[in-house]
Amino acid sequence: MIISLKQVKYVGEKTYHSFVKNSIWSTYDLVLRRPKNYENYVLTSINEATNDSVITIIGTVASSVSSYKKKVSISKFFIHIENKKIEVTAFNQPYLEKALTIGQEILIKGKYNIYTKKIIANKISLNPLIPNLKPIYNYEGIHDTQVYKIMKEIFLKEQVTIYENLPKPLLKKHHLLERKKAYEYLHLPPNLEVLKQAIRRLKYEEAYQQQKAWLKTIKERPLKQALAYDLTYVKEKINKIPYTLTKDQQRVVNEIFLDFKKGYTTERLIQGDVGSGKTVVAFLAAIGAISAGKKAVLMAPTEILAQQHYQNFISLYPEIKTALLTSKVKNKNQVLSDLENDEPMMVIGTHALASEKVVIDDLGLIIIDEQHKFGVKIKETLKLKNHLADIIYLTATPIPRTLAIAYFGDLEVSVIKEKPANRKAVETKIVDEKTIFKTLISQQEKNEQTYIVVPAIDSETKSYNIKQVDQALKKAGIKHVYLLHGKQKIEEQETMMKNFSADTKGILLATSMIEVGIDIKNATTIFILGANHFGLSQLHQLRGRVGRGDKESFCYLVSEKEDDERLMILSKETDGFILSQFDLKTRGPGEFLGERQSGYLKYNYLDLTQDLNILIQARKDVENYI
Repeated sequence: MIISLKQVKYVGEKTYHSFVKNSIWSTYDLVLRRPKNYENYVLTSINEATNDSVITIIGTVASSVSSYKKKVSISKFFIHIENKKIEVTAFNQPYLEKALTIGQEILIKGKYNIYTKKIIANKISLNPLIPNLKPIYNYEGIHDTQVYKIMKEIFLKEQVTIYENLPKPLLKKHHLLERKKAYEYLHLPPNLEVLKQAIRRLKYEEAYQQQKAWLKTIKERPLKQALAYDLTYVKEKINKIPYTLTKDQQRVVNEIFLDFKKGYTTERLIQGDVGSGKTVVAFLAAIGAISAGKKAVLMAPTEILAQQHYQNFISLYPEIKTALLTSKVKNKNQVLSDLENDEPMMVIGTHALASEKVVIDDLGLIIIDEQHKFGVKIKETLKLKNHLADIIYLTATPIPRTLAIAYFGDLEVSVIKEKPANRKAVETKIVDEKTIFKTLISQQEKNEQTYIVVPAIDSETKSYNIKQVDQALKKAGIKHVYLLHGKQKIEEQETMMKNFSADTKGILLATSMIEVGIDIKNATTIFILGANHFGLSQLHQLRGRVGRGDKESFCYLVSEKEDDERLMILSKETDGFILSQFDLKTRGPGEFLGERQSGYLKYNYLDLTQDLNILIQARKDVENYI
C-alpha cells in the first residue's frame, strides 16, 4: 500500500510540492531516503566537561541579554546550570535580546572554557526538547525540524508499509533489527547506539541483496561438458617454463583446472600484483583447454600487448599452433579460415576478436587481459558468441577485497602476490627535475634503457607533456629518444616500440599507455613526471615496467605538488594490495573498476573502506541459506 504524503499531518500543499521537487511523493519514498547527517545534541554534564570541549546543555536564563556591535553582532547573558553561573556569548544572533526572558529554559551548544566558566555558543534553541540526535536532511524548501515532525507522525500513525526482506533466521543469528524498526530508528534515533544498530541492519541488507543477485547470475550460467584436459601434456608444458612457478601461481593454476571440471561455464578474475607472473598462469590455462581438444583465445587491450603475448607464447611453445588476430595483421583471411576448423589452437588478439566476422568453433577458454581496459559491450559480445566457454579475466591492478566481493561477486577471484625469485624490488624516490638529464646520460653510458612517462600529449594545463619534454630533451642534447602516445597510428607505435626495444641506449617518452604489458628486461629506470596527476595504483603499475631483469632498477617521481602523501607512501611501499587499499580510501572505488562501475557505485549504507566483514558474512549467508 502506497500512502501519499498529502495524507500526512503537517504536510500542506506548499510542503508537498517541495517534497515532489526532491523526488519524494509517498511516505515510503520519504522513509527510505537516508538523512545526510546528524547533529549531536546528547546532553553533557557541566561538571564532567573538559576544557575547550564542545558541549550541549540545558540551562535557565539568569540575566537579560546585552548586545553590542563591532564588526559583527555580539550577544552576552548568563545561565544557571547544576549550581553554576555560566556566561554565554553568541555571535550574529541579535534576536536573542528580545527572545530570551529570565527563568526561561534553553538549549545551548558550544565550546566551554572550564577556567573562565564561559561558553562560545554556536547553537541556541528556545526549544530544549530537541532530540539527542537530530537528523539533517537539507531538502530544498523544507526545514529539518518540519521533516522530523512529519517523520514522527508517519511512524506514530503507522502511515508507511515496510516489508521485511531478510530471512528471520538471519535476523536472529546476527541480532539484526527488523526492517521497519531499522528505518524508524534511522530517522528517530533515541540514542547513538540504537542508530548504529539501525545502520548495521541496513548495511547487511544492502550486502545480502547484492550477493543474492550475484548468486542468481551464477546459477543462470549455461551447462557444459567438463573439459577433459590431459594432465601429462600440461605438466610437460610447465616444465618448459625457465623458472619454478611460485606457490601463488601453482595455487591459481589448480583453481583454474578445478573450474574446467565443472558442468557449467565458469568466470574467474585473476588479479596479480606487478611482476607476479599472471600471464604465465593464463598461458597454462590455455594449454589445459588445448589439451582437451579445444581452442583458447587471449584478448589484449592494445596491439603492442597482443604482439608481445604472441611472441612470448610462441617462444615458449613453438609446437602449438598459434595465431595472431588484430586489425592490422596481413594474413587475416587465413586466420579466420583456421578458426572455423576443429583443430585445437591458441589465438591471441585485440578487440578484433569480438568482430562479427570472427567465428571460433569449439572454443574452450576465453582470456581477457586487463579486463577494465575493455568496454562492457566488447566483453559481452565475445562471451555471447562463445557462451559455452570458460572465461578468465586478468588484471594487474590489485583490487581491495571489499571491491572484489562487491563488484565482482559473480566471479571467482584468485590472487597472485608472490613474485618469482629473480625479481628485484624497484627503489623509488621523489626527486626534482634537475635529476633527469644527469641520470639519462648515466643510463646511456651503462647501455641501459629508460622510460619517461608524462600525463599528457600536449596540454596547456599540465606542465609535463610529450611536446614540452621532447623539446627539453633535444635542447639538452639527449639522443636516442622515442615517442609513444595514443595519437600515433598503430604502425607508428609498433615502429617506435621495436626501435626502442632494440636500442640499448633508448629512452621511451610516453604517456601512461605503457602502464601494462611492456616487458623489456634492459629497462632499469623510469621517470614519472607530473606524478601528482596519476592514481597511486596507476603509479604502481608504471613502476612495474622496470625491475623485470636482474639489474638494479629505479623509479623517480617528479611532482608539481609539494608533500604529496601518496608519493611518500609509494616510495616506501611495494605491496600493490596495500597501495590499492589506500587508493580506495582517498580516491574512491571508481579508480579500480573502469566501465564495470556503471550502475554499481551507489551504496546508501555500505562503506567499501571498512565493511569487509559485512560483505563476507552476507556472501556466506547467501550461499548457505539459498
